[in-house]
Amino acid sequence: MSRDRRTYPRRTGGEPYVITKERLSDGDTDLTGFFFRYGANIFVLSYTQDGTRKHTFVDAGDSRYRDKMLPMLVENGIEPAGIERIIITHRHPDHCGLAHLLAGESGAKIMVHANFRRFVEGAIGQEERRWLGDFSLAQLRECNIEYLDPSGGPGPVNIGGVDFPGLVEPILLGKVGRLQILACPDAEQMHSPDQVVVLYSPRGNPHRQEKTQGGYRPTDDIVFSGDLWLMEGPMYYRGVRDISRQVRFGLRQVRGMLSGGGMFHRDPRVQDSQAKEALKRGFSLVRVEPGHGEEFLGSRLIPGSLLADRDLLVGFGYSMNASTAILKSDEMASRVAAVREQGYANFVKELSVWRDLGYTPEEITGLLVRIYREQSGGGPLVEQDRKQRRKRLRDTLARLRGDGTVSGEMLQLAISTLVAVKRIS
Repeated sequence: MSRDRRTYPRRTGGEPYVITKERLSDGDTDLTGFFFRYGANIFVLSYTQDGTRKHTFVDAGDSRYRDKMLPMLVENGIEPAGIERIIITHRHPDHCGLAHLLAGESGAKIMVHANFRRFVEGAIGQEERRWLGDFSLAQLRECNIEYLDPSGGPGPVNIGGVDFPGLVEPILLGKVGRLQILACPDAEQMHSPDQVVVLYSPRGNPHRQEKTQGGYRPTDDIVFSGDLWLMEGPMYYRGVRDISRQVRFGLRQVRGMLSGGGMFHRDPRVQDSQAKEALKRGFSLVRVEPGHGEEFLGSRLIPGSLLADRDLLVGFGYSMNASTAILKSDEMASRVAAVREQGYANFVKELSVWRDLGYTPEEITGLLVRIYREQSGGGPLVEQDRKQRRKRLRDTLARLRGDGTVSGEMLQLAISTLVAVKRIS
């Protein structure tokens, strides 16, 4: 687990933000997170190298903080001159807006996906131009940018059955910390064509979920996910011109209204769906630091066992906008029951895996409570899904509590966790 994570609410120019600080489990690396309400989060990994304190940034934040960022760093013990590298998860200006400022203070190189080059040096579409606002691409052209091409990388990393192309050899931080920069697998619809995922681990293979001799556990690993889970923003269609896409979208809108179906809404789960599902299912447990919002705990237990109605619909091949009444039909009853039964078996198996990984019953209860707590908030539909996942967790724990085929330790775990989550309800 992370050690001594502390949270410090702050305000700058009337805008609230939160800073978190912690010493990671390798004993040398510090993680400082800047969580902004407006603009993307910034994460700073600090470590000792050649006797001096160095810093690696994951994303560089929004240019609206250009007058405040450097003092904020110094106030939190991060000397800008010690910045060694700046990794940008994708091209949007709320993530790369201060890269030129930070690189100018330190001479740090900026590491990006090769497709980022077209954003800096080539023509951009009308929709992206609107998103740029007052951000000037000329500032990035002055920087030392390293464009990472998947074809020249060290080979793919398989997560959840999906290959994520490696962009560069693992980067050593301090004594044992390692960073892997991975490209997202190609998709027809993407949030950005240059999106990368950054994995941190105090060991060699953060995507492998097994007990290690060093005592490290899955929750010592961190995924910096950028906007991979973000459901809003520009949609990038590979190989399709803006005007062609806009015409097709307009025709769909007209057909929908003429048929009485109302306005067309894109299915956000289609965007980067393969990469998102792989990350959700590829880790027994992992900490996720997103581009927007607070840290959360990722676990394959959620898509494997805690399925909301819309999860079931999509799994059965329906649109996420289809009526949930489909699930209550006689013809679907046996299919729904089979999925729920498999979900319960997955749940019991996953708790056994956590135990084998070295987590105590008290820690497992804490992990389940955290997952339960984090299934809250969001827009109306997302909030509804999360409420259903909470109920599914309570129902699963209640069933486990009465399951005579499991160990006494598992029964006690179910009882204590059920009591804890009901307090939250």
